[in-house]
Amino acid sequence: MANNELKLSSSDTHFENILAYYLDTDNPEEVKLKSLSKTDQELKKRWETAFTALLEFRSPEDAVKRLMTLFGVSKATAYRDVQRCEMLFGSFKRFDKEAWRYISIERKHKLYQLALKDKNIELAYKIDKEIDSLLGLKDQDSPIDLEKIQAQDYEIVMSKKQQRLIKQILGTEGAVNMNVSDTIDIDFEEIKRKEDGEA
Repeated sequence: MANNELKLSSSDTHFENILAYYLDTDNPEEVKLKSLSKTDQELKKRWETAFTALLEFRSPEDAVKRLMTLFGVSKATAYRDVQRCEMLFGSFKRFDKEAWRYISIERKHKLYQLALKDKNIELAYKIDKEIDSLLGLKDQDSPIDLEKIQAQDYEIVMSKKQQRLIKQILGTEGAVNMNVSDTIDIDFEEIKRKEDGEA
């Protein structure tokens, strides 16, 4: 049976070391912390601070300001920390719209309960319709699942060793030549569409 544990190595990047720290469920906290270098521990603390700021529904810019104030890092370093935080813990960008929708539904549900308590049936009906529209109950279900065909962003983090290996495989500094060397040119005639009214 293969051992798939992530081990810390001196050649690994800080990101890989911190990721291995979070994935290690076998060792106690003290042992895991000792396995990180001082730089790794500082980065871990900054990334956790950025994550906490983003959890509080703050913008990435607010998280950057907080990192600059608390840790005295430059703006560029703080933005890199926010980016690494999203790579490590997950992005909030796709979560926002759904989260705000359900927060709005919860607020409207409280108003709905107050309207029923005050026996204001008209207002309760309007609020109920608003909740239905937020849930998308009025909309026709599409036969196509738009989430499946939505453009995906994949962020790939790799070590220098992995980058060198890929460059070596691809041959020419990471570019792939899609041209076939033994192609055959053929004659062709471009066909133009006729405008309305032309013979």
